[in-house]
Parts: sequence; structure tokens; C-alpha cells
Amino acid sequence: MIRSDTEKTIMDKLDLTRITDKKTDGTICRMRDYHLFSGVDFVINEYTGNEIKCEHQPLENIIQINYCLQGRMGWKLHNGDYIYLAENDISLHMVNNCAMSLITLPLKYYKGVSIFIDLTEFDDNQSDMLKQLNLNFRQLKQKYCYGGQTTVLPSTDNIKNLFAMLAIVPEEYKPAYFKLKLEELLLFLGILDIAKIKTKERYPSCTVDTIKRIHAKLVSNLKQRPTIETLSKEFLINTSTLKQAFKTIYGKPVAQYMKEYRMHEAANMLCRTNMTVREVADALGYENQSKFATAFKEIMQIPPSRYRSYYKMKKA
Repeated sequence: MIRSDTEKTIMDKLDLTRITDKKTDGTICRMRDYHLFSGVDFVINEYTGNEIKCEHQPLENIIQINYCLQGRMGWKLHNGDYIYLAENDISLHMVNNCAMSLITLPLKYYKGVSIFIDLTEFDDNQSDMLKQLNLNFRQLKQKYCYGGQTTVLPSTDNIKNLFAMLAIVPEEYKPAYFKLKLEELLLFLGILDIAKIKTKERYPSCTVDTIKRIHAKLVSNLKQRPTIETLSKEFLINTSTLKQAFKTIYGKPVAQYMKEYRMHEAANMLCRTNMTVREVADALGYENQSKFATAFKEIMQIPPSRYRSYYKMKKA
């Protein structure tokens, strides 16, 4: 959509363009804004790093819809609660709810879509499809953002392939493609019976901080293997909360996450040091080299000895 020189996008109004394609707080932020209609911006976000301070104008009557394409994102909202988006999750909130917030990247990477809809500007006559659907955006606000709440919808089969064609759509076709996706997503949100959906949990800052300290302890000494019960007692957190919150934040149960973390560390050791396979296994807490080799192949799809040979051949 071509806009006049005087027409501001929602990104302009929020003053988010200042962090676009820049390194902020050690994190690289790439944001591509598509102005679809008056009062509707469609933004592709890509973040690489640890965290970003998200500070913008606390404008009212603007809904923000986020859809996670890849990676994982945590969001500390103004009330101190954290929400987390995994792949194909959706979140909805009013932008004044995140005017002074913190975005965290547990996996160091996030790519997703953000749709901004200004309820005071958007006119559904701009879209024949939305006009036919008779969607009332104020009803969406009431349904998902009542009382300033943030709603996080977990991935479902109905939406997990919503943007499956994004990677192959040529740039010149993307505005039209995004309009179709906007209409499809809004239709989904309009007809969804939220009473039948178990929305994702949010966690207070104290719980998230505790889980981050547990994560730091686990990855600081990979030779040690503390149990959930030991961690629970040391960090004064219920075992059930520990397991659930860790999976919410890092995407996998503690044991599976640490197994994969160890194998990726093992891959680095095999490629960048002269340590033997036995020495790598011992450094990562495996007393049995055979068990280490089995775990490595399960995660990396290749035995450790062959992985080192393949890396050297590729480097040469």
C-alpha cells in the first residue's frame, strides 16, 4: 500500500523505528514494516541476542497481535508478569500494556510477526473480506484484552501452518500476501471459542528469575547432574513449578534441554579442541563413552568420531 509522506505508520507513532536494524542492548533487531491499511501495520521481527528493552509511546486503542515463527520470546510486561511465545503461539494485548517492558530471548533467537491495529483509524471498508466477515475489532479487544489483560494462545493444528509460504513469497507480493494472512488470522480469532481453550500460563518475575538462576547453575558445570529435587531445595521452589516454568521458558523439560545442550557443547569441543571422544564424554558428565556416543548420535544424527572427521573435511 502506498502511503502519503505525511501519513504515519503505527511503528512511527510508537517510535519503534528508532531500534529497527540496530544493535540494542547487545541484541540485533531487524524489523520490516508493511503498512497494509490505514490503521494496520504488519511487522516482521527478527531478534538475535539476549534481551531488548521495549520502550515506546503508551498509546491507547491499539491492539498488538504477535505470532511466533521461529525461536522463543519472553516478555516482561509492565505489571511484572512474564509471558512466553513458542513457535506458532499467538499473543494479544493493548500496546499501552507493554510501553515499558523487557523482551528476553531464552534461545538467543526469535522471528515472528507483529500486527498493530489502531481501533480509532481502521475502517473495515478498506477490506472487502473483513467487511463480509463483519468482524468487530472492539469485540476482539473485549474478548482477548479485557481489563488490560494479555492473552497467549498455544499453537493449534488450525494455525501452525498459517505462514508456511512466507519464505518463498517474492517481496513484491508480500503486501497482498500479508493482507490475506491478516484476514485469515482475524477470522480465526473471531470464531475461536476461547472458553474451550487453555491459554498459556504467565509467571511472576520472582519465579522467572529463579528458573534463570537454575539454568545458569546447570550450564555452568556440565559434569554435574543435580536432580530436580536437589534444585528444588536449593532454590526454594516447588518441584512441579520448577518443571513447568522451565519448560515454558526454555521450551523443553529440564532433562531433554540439558541433554541437547551437552551434545551441542560436545560438538563444539570435537571441532575446536584436540580432546578425545572419551575426554569430551568425561567433561560432560558421562562416565560411559558408549552412552555418550549414543546420546550424541541421537541429537546430532551422526557418531561423534564421524562428526569430527566431517567437520575437518568441510573446513578443508
